[in-house]
Amino acid sequence: MSRLLSAPFFSANPVFRRAEYAAAVGRRPDDKVVTAMLAQHLHAGNIRRIARGVFASVPKHADAATWSVDRFLAASRLRDGGTIAYHSALELQGYAYTEGHDVQVIAQGEPGLFEVAGLACRFVRPPRGFAPPDGVMTVDRMGQEVRVTTIERTIADLFDRYDLAGGAEELFNSLDLVVRVDALALVRYVRALGKAAAAGATGFWLEREQKRLGVPDAALEDLRTFMPAQPRYALGTKSGEGMTARGWNVILPVDVLERRFEGL
Repeated sequence: MSRLLSAPFFSANPVFRRAEYAAAVGRRPDDKVVTAMLAQHLHAGNIRRIARGVFASVPKHADAATWSVDRFLAASRLRDGGTIAYHSALELQGYAYTEGHDVQVIAQGEPGLFEVAGLACRFVRPPRGFAPPDGVMTVDRMGQEVRVTTIERTIADLFDRYDLAGGAEELFNSLDLVVRVDALALVRYVRALGKAAAAGATGFWLEREQKRLGVPDAALEDLRTFMPAQPRYALGTKSGEGMTARGWNVILPVDVLERRFEGL
């Protein structure tokens, strides 16, 4: 009976929570029968535990001990409302220049790194102005929906937290792969963050890519209203280094201003 109820559920849910499984077999999440059923499937190698209350279905003929779960799907299920973000959002949407080590997830609760075999997930507190569903979309991952920040929200957040992009070089190499952006939405998210240096750095990038991305003059004009009043270091530029981006009052790495990166 357990197999008859469970097999279709496992097939349709590559990653699932205990409560979802309990509902599928007609039991309460805290029912001891659910514990027994999950234990049976774990022992049989039909599923593997990712974290407490979170499991992955193992395909037939695969070895549960060596099979790798989809890292984006798994990370998105570790906390309620988890949203793939920052560099991981670029990866998920096909814009990242290189692959990151951990999956970055915006979620409530304590920030920090969660690691198990084959998965490293970095939880990040919601940035200022983050108010889903605004700035969040869903993508299909193995038949299941995964929440991810839109490209505009992602870019705004990365100019604020360039460290989560893997550094300025990775950020700008990745942004070269972006072919379309709603500049007015991007400006709205940058404004919500309330970080003048991030606004100036974003403005520098948008102005440089204005023709390629079709950025309206109004978006640049709006950004100038909340860029720094005096030159400020941005994107990890160290004191005494870097150059000022003309018209944006931010001091950026020389490599950014002179486009010395490999991918540019």
